[in-house]
Amino acid sequence: MYAFERILVPSDLSKCARKALGLAISLAVRYDAELFLLFVDDSRPDSGAWKSHSRMKAEMDNLEDNEQKLLSIYEEVAQEVSEATGLPPINRDRLAVRVGAGEPSREILAAAEDARIDLVVMGTHGRTTIKEFFVGSTTERVVEQSTCNVLTVKPDGYPYLRD
Repeated sequence: MYAFERILVPSDLSKCARKALGLAISLAVRYDAELFLLFVDDSRPDSGAWKSHSRMKAEMDNLEDNEQKLLSIYEEVAQEVSEATGLPPINRDRLAVRVGAGEPSREILAAAEDARIDLVVMGTHGRTTIKEFFVGSTTERVVEQSTCNVLTVKPDGYPYLRD
């Protein structure tokens, strides 16, 4: 039996990421594990490319906004999980939030290693685009390269092979 102590939930703030967060919250409560929430903004240049103070301030404001969005979604999902399962909400001192920028799979893998994560719980959109065919999805890269367990969560309505 696995006893997870540190669970990482990367989020792109999508419905599927919300579903993965709900599962991660229930696992964290059941195992009394620490829960790490991660949002990676890959649409911005790295900090070395910031040219001016005003641009840096705008980027910092963006990070703070994303952290607040992530915390807000966490609180909503935690309440839903608590009502659906009867589990108490996770203790706030067992929760860490990190917002950063960069290539998502690299940032997720780095965060998992930095925090000595036992389990990564992340959503997969189930998309099949030409870009993903050649490059692969973020989830796929994390599953392939992670040194810890990765639990992927399919979106609602995803067609299963048995159907």
